[in-house]
Amino acid sequence: MNGLGRGFSRFATRCLRRHLVGPEQRWRFEPPAPGWSPPPVERTSLYLHVPFCRNSCPYCPYTKVPYDAALIEPYTRAALVEVDRWADAIGLAEITSVYVGGGTPTHALASVTRVLERVRGRFRLTGDICIETSPPDIDVETVQRLHDLGARLVSLGVQSFRAEHLATLGRSYQPAVAERALALLASSGFDAVNADIMFALPGQTAEDVVFDLDRAAELGATQITVYPLFTFPYTTVGEYLRLKAVRMPDLHMRRRQYRAICDWCSSHGFERVSVWGFKRGAAPRYSSVTRDGYIGIGPGAGSHLPDGFTVNTFDLAAWVHSLDSGRSPVALRMPFAGHTGGWWWLYWRFYDTRIPLDAVDHALGGDARKALRWMGAVERAGLARRKGPDLELTDRGAFWLHLVQNHFALAYVNTLWTAGRQQAWPPAVAM
Repeated sequence: MNGLGRGFSRFATRCLRRHLVGPEQRWRFEPPAPGWSPPPVERTSLYLHVPFCRNSCPYCPYTKVPYDAALIEPYTRAALVEVDRWADAIGLAEITSVYVGGGTPTHALASVTRVLERVRGRFRLTGDICIETSPPDIDVETVQRLHDLGARLVSLGVQSFRAEHLATLGRSYQPAVAERALALLASSGFDAVNADIMFALPGQTAEDVVFDLDRAAELGATQITVYPLFTFPYTTVGEYLRLKAVRMPDLHMRRRQYRAICDWCSSHGFERVSVWGFKRGAAPRYSSVTRDGYIGIGPGAGSHLPDGFTVNTFDLAAWVHSLDSGRSPVALRMPFAGHTGGWWWLYWRFYDTRIPLDAVDHALGGDARKALRWMGAVERAGLARRKGPDLELTDRGAFWLHLVQNHFALAYVNTLWTAGRQQAWPPAVAM
């Protein structure tokens, strides 16, 4: 997108935000005011970010550092302190789910185990523990350690079973490694096993994507999360695409691939559970993002609180130092005004592709009528349909939502994360 296009996009975004949420909401992250502390919370989720990677995937935008065994203990010590800080601030909250992501959490399972023990001691942990895994790390010993720490839902970052696409993504292993890992996880008694598969890769065809789906199902995945290559400008793949002029699939090919994914899932007993996710059978749904609220532990971890969003410093050393010094690691905060929290709830329900209409009034209060008018327009456009008490996105609606998400929501993420990567303690970030 050229400069004129970016300017128009930002203008359109500001107009839409002002219409939906209102002028009182300031779309700006700033350092928390002196003396600010999180409000008490009765129920929430918890995200634990483990930043260590032995192989840095070029498309990954998340906070990560090269694996170094000497960094594990300082990280663990700081994470334990951060759990205590949250418990002291919000009280004995019920933790309805734990998500462990990264980075590569399986590089530091002893650390994860210690942090989860502290979580159990300071909160009421009632929900499932979900964890990301990487194919080269999966063996019988790792599987047992995952069970020992209480993980019941696991996700394997397969991305592709084609060697050429793994090479494009900077993955240094062969497809057989991912195949063995997925088969082992699927046969090891977890409640759900998700396989991440990527589409819209340079040179990838719809037939390539279907091949990957076939293999994931054959190897026992209970859920398949299929998402496109996101080209954040600051990632290595963003630089690569700019410098090497690699051709990404055009909109026609992208739509053809998404339609092939939906058709395959429908014919193989996988039901849609989000824009990207499809699961089969009675296995629980694996989801990394659709939590109504959460607290974040680790460098770069965000928190969704009743009064707004917070983001920790992205810099591992700064995060450790702040906690060792008795200071908060929160670098930025965006307070909510009006019914902003309800609009975020609605956004994630669209991501789920199912909006419970009877919950809209409670979530959005005085903005509920406006939200329902917009949903009516979405339904009339053929992008959603009524299904019992819910409004459910059609395949076409889910496709266009993923484009909107890629264009607008990820632009916000890119703005915030670029600032966080450039400075440990950014002065302010306008969204």
